[in-house]
Parts: sequence; structure tokens; C-alpha cells
Amino acid sequence: MKIELICTGSELLNGTINTNAGFIGSKLCSIGQELCLITEVSDKKEDLKKVFNSAISRSNIIIITGGLGPTFDDITVESVAECLNIPVYNDERVLENIKKYFLKRGKVFPEVNKKQANIIKSAKILENRFGTAPGQMLHFDFKDNDKSVRKTLFLLPGPPREMQGIFNDNVEPFLKSYSVGIRKCACIGVFGLAESEIEELIKPVIDGARFGYDSAVDFGILANDSFVKIKFSVSGRDEIFIDEIINKLKSGFSNILKDNIFGFEDDTLASVVGRLLIAKKKTISLAESCTGGKIASAITDIPGSSLYLKSAMVVYSNESKIKLLGVKEDTISNFGAVSEQTAKEMAEAVLRLSNTDYALSVTGIAGPGGAKKDKPVGLVYIGLSSKRRTEIFKFVFSGQREQIRRYAVNTSLDLLRRRLTKLGVLDRSSDRN
Repeated sequence: MKIELICTGSELLNGTINTNAGFIGSKLCSIGQELCLITEVSDKKEDLKKVFNSAISRSNIIIITGGLGPTFDDITVESVAECLNIPVYNDERVLENIKKYFLKRGKVFPEVNKKQANIIKSAKILENRFGTAPGQMLHFDFKDNDKSVRKTLFLLPGPPREMQGIFNDNVEPFLKSYSVGIRKCACIGVFGLAESEIEELIKPVIDGARFGYDSAVDFGILANDSFVKIKFSVSGRDEIFIDEIINKLKSGFSNILKDNIFGFEDDTLASVVGRLLIAKKKTISLAESCTGGKIASAITDIPGSSLYLKSAMVVYSNESKIKLLGVKEDTISNFGAVSEQTAKEMAEAVLRLSNTDYALSVTGIAGPGGAKKDKPVGLVYIGLSSKRRTEIFKFVFSGQREQIRRYAVNTSLDLLRRRLTKLGVLDRSSDRN
């Protein structure tokens, strides 16, 4: 069974990240299905109709996200209906629900939203618990070499929260009924090694899995800025055996990559650091310059982070470093704001002011300007301080401004992760309160 995804929206062709594709692909993998093709198309009717006509000629199930809104560029329903030569009607029940949605929020119903009650005849209406536009599921016959083939179409709203709710409630249960056998996916997050290094290191494990198991095993390596994710899936009919293979593969990767593995499945560096801080009953404070609060943002994205993040200061200017943190004027005059000495004083100052177990400081040149002969764009100093010692790490990251800042954020979190991981094995005496 071929499943195809079409994501509409001109913004997707102009740099906006398509999170819907990632969500749907991951969901399908978890139920033993997979996408055969993902297409991103503009909000132009002729483009969408061309893509849709191609999709129904090759795929059994087509999922379309986006274009169900009330504005002039939301043309999914009418475009698909024209391709299938099926009429559209305005559903009174759906319209009433949309009006109630606005009424509950104390807003006047805009007449333009009446368009969102347009339903393809014979389509099943899929309730949208988080927005106004309902989803639609339609079964239709398609002639292929004089044979009639049954196809299924899902129309889902574009906003991720709305799309995910309808997908979980309706699309996933439907597709589960077509799953043959079992397919489970796993993911390993790696930090500190390049994609090519990882591939060379894990090749023996991959080769052994491909030729050593009766079940089908697929691998992929995805690089994302400063970290890499190893993704793999195992297919078969025996769930216990599949779980055993996944555990063996994780063990094999762990033996090779060791502490460069920061987590599994949906783990992020921030979530792993958070769990470690809670488990060890430690607290952290931050002093950020070039990262502009991005480390604090990553940490506070994790629910419950108030248990371990006590304070975070963005000290972007030299003046704020001196007045708020107490960095010495002579330090900045003699060594510069981007220096080992400044990073050290920043970390130790915020540790002292916040009275935390650990502190991170970051100061660097994210670019595109600000570089000097001995201080290039990408130069970053990261300070990691505890009540027993302070370490300063020097890096020269490459890339554009945002890349350099992301590298600095992820590297800072990883340094803290490694320190916390060793706490209790190597550093217990030096980091005891």
C-alpha cells in the first residue's frame, strides 16, 4: 500500500520548516507504515491540481495538509473536488460548530469563515478539536488500466496542533487496520562526532544487522547542526524478537559511541540535562552573551525546569557584564569581551550571585561582523563552573550567525551533560556541595 503526503502552502517553498511531514512520517513508522513520497506545493490551484492528479495515479492513500482556511489562498477543497469531479456543499452542522467556536471566545463570526464549512460530497467529516476547519476523509474509485481501484483521501488543516489532533483521532486508527506485521522505529542522538565519523564507526553493527537477522532492518543517519541522529527501524511479525533486535542494536551502538550518545528517541540535550540535574538534585544558572538567552530558552522549553534553573542573565554589552555580573573592567580592556578570562569571570560571578551548583557562561563572535585578526567569526568561549572548579572551553564554529549560536547552545548543554554524567564516577569529590 502506497501512502503519499502533499503539503500545501507557498511558505513551505520559502524557507518555512515543514514540521507536519516529520510528524506524519514518524507516526506512520510507529504503526508499520511509511510514506512513499512527500510533495510541497504552492497555494496556486493549477499547481495543486497537477500534483494531486499525479498522486492519485500512483498511491492508494493520499494525505493533504493545509489549504483549509478561510482566505483566498486556501484552495484545497475546491481544487481536489474539481479533480475528482465531485460537487462541494456547505455543511450546516459544520458551519454551526464554527460559529460556536467564535462565540465561546467572545468574538464575532467573520463571514469569510463560512468557507471552512465547504465539504466534498460523500466525504466523512473529521472533527477539529483545536480549530475551525474540520478534516475530511473520502473514499473514491480511480480507473487504472480499465480497472477500478479504491483510493482514500485525507484532507487535514495546516496548523500543526490542529493537524496532529485529527491525525491521531482518525488517520492513525484507519491506517493501523492496514498494517501487515509489525514495524518499530528507534533513534539515537549523538553529539561530539561528525556524521562521516559515526558512519565509519557503526558500519560493523549495521552490516551485522543487515545480514544477521531474519527481520528487515533499515538505517539512516541525519545530521542537524552540531548533533547527529541515527535512526533505524525493524520489521517483522514477532514483536518480542523485534524488541530484542532493537535492544541489541542500541547496545552495539552504545559500546562503540560511548558517552557521545546523549539520548534516545525524542530526547534533546536540554531534556537529558534536565533529567540529570533533577536526579542529582543540582541547580544551574546562566550568563549568556552571544547566545542571547537561547540556552535559557532551550532549558525552559522542558516542563519542570524551574526545579533546576535558578537564574539566567543575558549580558550582551560590556557595560552589562561589568555592572550586572561584576566582570573586571581591566579584564575586558586587557583580554577583550570574547576571551577565556571574561568567560571565567562570567561563570564564577553568576554561580556566586545565584548560589547554584553549576553555572554556564558563553561569550563569542557570532558574526557576520566583529572579527579581528586573532579573533575570527565563530570564536566562542564557554565557561562551566561549580563550587570546586571552573573550566573554560575554546571553540571556533563555522557557519552563518544562527548556526554558530546553535552550535554554542548545544555545545554548552553537552559540556554540562558530560560533567553531570561523570558526577558520581570521576568527579564526586570535586563537585560535592
